[in-house]
Amino acid sequence: MLIVAVVDTNVLRYALEAEKNIRSDKETMTAYEVLIKLLSSDTVILVLNEETAKEYSRHIEAVRQKIRRKRIYPQFFSLLRIIKAKSKKVPVEVHEFTIKGEPVGRKDLHLPNSAKTGALKFNTKKAFVLTFAQDVYRGKEARNGEGVVIYLLNLRNENERKMLEELL
Repeated sequence: MLIVAVVDTNVLRYALEAEKNIRSDKETMTAYEVLIKLLSSDTVILVLNEETAKEYSRHIEAVRQKIRRKRIYPQFFSLLRIIKAKSKKVPVEVHEFTIKGEPVGRKDLHLPNSAKTGALKFNTKKAFVLTFAQDVYRGKEARNGEGVVIYLLNLRNENERKMLEELL
């Protein structure tokens, strides 16, 4: 079974900081470990649209500036090379969602939109959004009329991490 996943920028940033040992707290290590497991799976496709790619670029550049200031070498990220090989671009599309669980605080739905577009493109009924954000995606899943279920996984929650690991 093919799994479509979208990684939030905060997860990417934490993972890059963990790779370069800029931070070593529990969240950064969790982000790094989850991303490595995700990327090593043959059944996972990372999808991103243009909005997500722009956000990634901003966060990658912020981490690069940190490693330049701290004079950490080498300054390239092996994680980015793997992500680039695993990623597929999808067009920017806006979808309607019914979010099960607590209502979303902000209307920041570019990640579920990417997940939904990727799920439709790769003919799968499940997609995952991986995040640490608690102010945006407080629901557990987003549904729409086309049969695609998008699981909004907060990596701070151990049960949600276990759910992802079971799929891999």
